[in-house]
This record gives sequence, structure tokens and C-alpha cells, in this order.
Amino acid sequence: MPGFDYKFLEKPKRRFQCPLCSKAMREPVQVSTCGHRFCDTCLQEFLSEGVFNLLEWPFSYKVTFSILDQSDPSLSKPQHITETFNPDPNWKNFQKPSSSRNSLDESTLGFGYPKFISHDEIKKRNYIRDNCVFIKASIEIPQKIMT
Repeated sequence: MPGFDYKFLEKPKRRFQCPLCSKAMREPVQVSTCGHRFCDTCLQEFLSEGVFNLLEWPFSYKVTFSILDQSDPSLSKPQHITETFNPDPNWKNFQKPSSSRNSLDESTLGFGYPKFISHDEIKKRNYIRDNCVFIKASIEIPQKIMT
């Protein structure tokens, strides 16, 4: 077929395969600084249920997001932007996830935080550097759960 390049039919290299599903990486997510990469959907499914779950439901723990200023600290003090919110445990987004993928309710897929940072603000400093944004997410888990 004209204009079709057959070399794209090669099997993907091992480093582009998800270690959970062994398929070509889709929506890759890098976990922490260890460098492990997984498919976003596989990782969510892998982490969603387990014997070591610590969270109580509905989810009501304080959440803090920080977008990190990647400016050189020797030139100027980094100005990270931090926002904290307390989830409303009555919202569907903060109820315990269903283990059945067939009962997927699109209204519970995500929770946006539109006032976190504007597009204009994100361009003012080095919040984006080399096409990368660093967002730190922290959850304040009560001590009684950790013991």
C-alpha cells in the first residue's frame, strides 16, 4: 500500500511494555523516583483493591497539591504554588471505588480543581521546564490509620 511503512509493525521493545499487562505501554505513568513505568489503567486497577488498603471510605482526608517551581534556587527562591482542600465525603467522587469495571460511572472518574493555577500563571515562572511539570500530592492520613 503506498505511503505505508511496514517497519512500524515490529513488536515493541521490552522497555515500552507494561510490567503488569505485558502489552505496549499506553498512558504511561512513572512511579516515584524509582523509575518504574506502568500503564495508567493497569496501575489504577492493580492498586484499587488489596489486603493492605489503609484508607477508610468515604474518602475525607485533607489533600494538598503543589506545583513545583523549577527555577534555579541559586538565582531566586522557588515559588511553589500550594492549594489544600478537604473533600466532601458525600460526593460520589470520594466514595469507595467499585471493583467491577462493568459498573463504571463516568461521573465518578475524576475530580477537577479548576482554581489551582491558571494557564497564564503557569507560564510566568519555571513551572514548566523541558516539557515537564512536577506536581506534589500529599494526603494527610490520621495517625490511627498508620498504627
